[in-house]
Amino acid sequence: MGIVALALASLATYRLARMVASEEGPFGIFVKMRGALDADQKTWLGRGMNCQLCIGFWLALPLAFLVAPLDWSLLLAWWGIAGAAALLAKWEQKR
Repeated sequence: MGIVALALASLATYRLARMVASEEGPFGIFVKMRGALDADQKTWLGRGMNCQLCIGFWLALPLAFLVAPLDWSLLLAWWGIAGAAALLAKWEQKR
């Protein structure tokens, strides 16, 4: 597990979570997806699909499998990638 792979996984998680949670996407695909799951945000899934931090947490898991071995460090990689993506999201909100 290299530092470059962790950094790239964190940036990818941040970008993907931002796209899914708050952007329109090509042909409005992310808007349609959010609307199809729960347009009124009355369920946890509907609220989660509009939360960049929530989406980032779950998107970090498959990326952690790509950068970490299948042992205890996988959990640390998952949380670390999600945490770095959350820091980027919070930093962006303050700007």
